[in-house]
Amino acid sequence: MAPSSHLSGSIEVERKFVPGPEVEKSLYALGAELLKEIIFRDSYYDSAELRLTLNDYWLRKRGDSWELKHPPQPGTRGLFGASTQYLEVTEEDKIICKVSEVLGVPSPPNMEAFGLNEFASFVTRRRRFQLPLEESSSTMAMVDLDEADFDFAVGEVEVIVQTQEEVQNAFQKVEEICKKLGVFQESAVQGKVATFLQLNRVEHYRQLVEAHVF
Repeated sequence: MAPSSHLSGSIEVERKFVPGPEVEKSLYALGAELLKEIIFRDSYYDSAELRLTLNDYWLRKRGDSWELKHPPQPGTRGLFGASTQYLEVTEEDKIICKVSEVLGVPSPPNMEAFGLNEFASFVTRRRRFQLPLEESSSTMAMVDLDEADFDFAVGEVEVIVQTQEEVQNAFQKVEEICKKLGVFQESAVQGKVATFLQLNRVEHYRQLVEAHVF
């Protein structure tokens, strides 16, 4: 068995759901606390050949900060049904290193020097809730209720862990929370980026479906 190790970023274990009119009431009934309500713009970037997204690498700029999300290991994205896991990298030097690796180019001095194309940009209004877990643990569960500016709403239950060994337990917690909220369903719910592409960049969306990313 391979030794446990911390990855260069946290692992987001998440499951999306369709937020019905009673979901906030259910959250408060479970003891959730509204942490914040924010509005932000996400802009997503890729090469002309779509090398990042076709390999399930999602590079975005939120405000002045770059973020990169990708599977911790090849083939792990859909390991537990409709739930997913992604490694989130927020340090720009590590993002540059990973993007240059995926694109097969030398590392430039900054992100802008890659010359990538923006393929999606939209504004989201988010209400973020913190949900206490039953057992004593430093791991927190978050529930986001998002409304995007292209008339699309989606919810997400998320548990963040630091090692691959914690992932399966996190998937179980996420599924349990969805069931308690009454939003659990077996099939995956499409997220904001996928829906934006389906509406606005049909060919890009088609390629991602054929590559089994969506």
